Order: sequence, then C-alpha cells, then structure tokens
Amino acid sequence: MKLIVSRAHCTRFASLRCFSAKPTAVLDDTVSTLLSNDEIKYRRHPGVVVPRTPIFPKWALKEIHSILKEKKIVLKEINESAKHLLRHLNHRRPPLEQFELPAKFLKVEERLNAMNPHEKISVEDIDFHKDAKARLILKQNVYNWQPINFDKFTCLTYLVAKGVQNYAVSRKILNEIKSRDKDFRPKTLFDFGSGVGTVAWAASEIWSSTLKEYFCVDASEFMIELSERLAKAAQPKINEVFYRQYFPISTSRTYDIVVSAYSLFELPGMESRLDTILKLWTKTNNYLIIVEEGTNAGFKLVNEARDFILKYTNSKRRREPQFAHVFSPCPHDLKCPRFATDNTPCNFSVLYHPLQFLGGRQHKQELYSYVVLKKSKRPEDDEQWPRIVRAALKRSNHAICRMCMANGELKEEIFTKYKHGKHMYRCARESEWGDRLPLHYEQQQESLERDETVCETATCETTIKNENT
Repeated sequence: MKLIVSRAHCTRFASLRCFSAKPTAVLDDTVSTLLSNDEIKYRRHPGVVVPRTPIFPKWALKEIHSILKEKKIVLKEINESAKHLLRHLNHRRPPLEQFELPAKFLKVEERLNAMNPHEKISVEDIDFHKDAKARLILKQNVYNWQPINFDKFTCLTYLVAKGVQNYAVSRKILNEIKSRDKDFRPKTLFDFGSGVGTVAWAASEIWSSTLKEYFCVDASEFMIELSERLAKAAQPKINEVFYRQYFPISTSRTYDIVVSAYSLFELPGMESRLDTILKLWTKTNNYLIIVEEGTNAGFKLVNEARDFILKYTNSKRRREPQFAHVFSPCPHDLKCPRFATDNTPCNFSVLYHPLQFLGGRQHKQELYSYVVLKKSKRPEDDEQWPRIVRAALKRSNHAICRMCMANGELKEEIFTKYKHGKHMYRCARESEWGDRLPLHYEQQQESLERDETVCETATCETTIKNENT
C-alpha cells in the first residue's frame, strides 16, 4: 500500500524593517549633568521631597507631657480616647446633600422589595416613622454627620491623637514650597481651623527669619487656649500670633500663605465648604494649601476645592482676570485622573514617630490628601515633572513607578538600567511615593525586524505494509 505525503520546505529569504514611534522616558539634562559630575546624589535628586520623617520638636514633646501632668490626665485613659478619635476621623464622611437623598431612598425601596419579592413596595408608600425595618435600612445608607464638640478633654485628646501627624504633614508640604520656590519669603500666614497650632510650628521653623505674623482661626475657645499655651513654648519663638473664633469680616487683608488643614469636615455642607474656600482664596496672596485625611472622603473634599478654584479663576464672567495653577502635587491643571478613573484616593504618605511617653516605639505611616494652589500663571519654564502617586515597586534590576503625568494621565513605567540608562534607573529606584521624577518623554524611532519565509511543498511516496495481507 502506498501513501502519498506532502513535504514542506521552508526557506527564509527576506527581512522586513519597519519603524514605530514610541515615547521614551529621558532624564532631565540638568539633573543628568549634576549626577555625572557627582554634584548630587541619586537619593537627593531635585524631585525628592524631604524630610522623609519629620522630627517632632523636643519642646513640643516636653510641653505636651507637662500639660497632661498638670491636668492630671491618666495616660492610659487618654491613649484609649485617642484611638477612638482616630477611628472616627478615618471613617468620617461629609454631610449628606439634599440632591443625594433620592438615591438613598431608592436603595431602601430596592432592599425592601428584595426582602419581600411577592409584594411591590414604593418609597412613596413607606412611613418611616412606623416602619422600623425601613428606618433601619435608611440609617445604614445615610451617614449621620455631626460636628465634633471640642471641649477641654477632646482638645487634649486631639493633641495626643493627631498632633505629631499634623506637624509631619505640614512640615513636608511647606518644605516642598521652600525647596522649589527659593525666592519665596513669606511674611504672613493665615491658618483656618488652626487646632493646636502645628502649621504655625512648621512654618516658623522653615521661614523663621521672614514670618512676622500668624493669624489663626478656630471655633473652639478651648483649642485656642491650648494653642496659645503651646505657641509660648515654641522654639524658635513664634511672635505676633493673633487668634479668632470666627472668620474675619474684612476681605481687604491678604496673607502670603493661607492654610486649611483638616477643617472642611467640620463644615455643615457643600455650600458652606465652597463659600469658605472662596473666602480663603480671596485672602490668599501667594499660596493656598488644603489638607485632609488620606481617605476617599478626604480626597473628594480636596478635589472639590481644587476644581472649584480652577473653575472660578478661569470663569469668562469675571470682570477682572485671575490666575491660578496647581503647584503641588499635580503637574497639571486638568481633571484629576485618579478621581475620573477609579475609586481609590489620590493620597500620599509621611512617616512619623508617635509620642514615646504614650508607648510609641516604632515609626508609623500617615496618609493625607492635599493640594497647593498658587495665585499666578504656571511659569513657562515649569518642569512639570511627573509625580509618583503610589509606592514604588523595587525589584531585581528594575523599578516600577506609577506616576501622574503633565498631560493629566496616569502612567506606569518599568525602569531598567539597560533601557533607560544608569542615571534614570537609579533616580527611579531612589524615589519614593510623593516624589517627582526629573524626566520628560520624547518620541523616538524604534526599529523592528521581521523575517519572512516561503514554504515550498513537494510530494513523496511512502510504502506501508498491510499487516492483514
């Protein structure tokens, strides 16, 4: 029996070369030169935000301990109270707005219908005063916002729970302004919701020779009393500090730095928040800083303030033109890509050392969301370096950085020494969450080779023995 089988002969005879344009990360020329000449270290490149772990002032540690001792506060008791307050702050949400209520009622209707599939229930027919089940479902979906009552003990609790973290965050943000805007010499500071005064402490250390006036606003008289006590013990000495319980009526007075740190959650609604932000912007001469918890809720409030100021200054209805741009953390003034693409907050991290006399031994991490708006046009020579918005992943021979770009997009880049060069790779590897990477993207021609083969077929005959014959 003969079987005819085709045999294929493949011959590689041609190579096709084509080109594709691919953006490549290129290190900033100035930074590259400085690194090549050993004038700077990789871990201290210009995009690094320092200090990594701000050291809490020794005078503040001593004064806090003295205050607790004078007030005869049991350390174990206030430590537990501080933990409870931190849990409350981390899970806090802003007050519910009227336009959000229909969606909440719809959820109640859906839940009740799911529990009673044979009965069609409409939200209009529900009497929440009599229907305990419906009332319980509504409470589960509606956040019961209440302002915090800062009495004497709560103020001391807040000092213990958040004093170190608030100082560390303020120090890091203000220090970036100083390092990037070297000609900035602030003389006045306005602190809305000043609390125990941590913003003033940090600012007085950074600009001790120029800052001459601090204006602090806080609704709690006990918080003001505590802040005054701490400011008197501050080193370097904080002079000319003025305290008020209410926002000043006059709009003519402006300040070089205006800060609202961890205060927007205390306001009763969006209208009140935006009105406050507008007042703060009116009082701003150079920089407006908004800081909140690094939670989803905190990030949304910061982004709300950011978008409001950018839209307000760009409004065509304004008689007099105003200018504003995002100094930090965004390298752009476009819509936040984190807010538009997913449900994770745009937040950043700072390390701090807890109060040792309360049992704190190892450093901890504080997450915060913030924006720094500058009252001017974005400079033409602004580098707009991308910001690392998540912890860098450092692996064997490569580093992965997730960045917010100048074009308003999020980008993940894998840096290697072979692809990006030694300097770019080492800068990426030494960078941390919150740093800027000194790079830009260039379109480069990348050649691709593709081999082609031609297959020729031939036939052959194979004899197969039939075992049955």
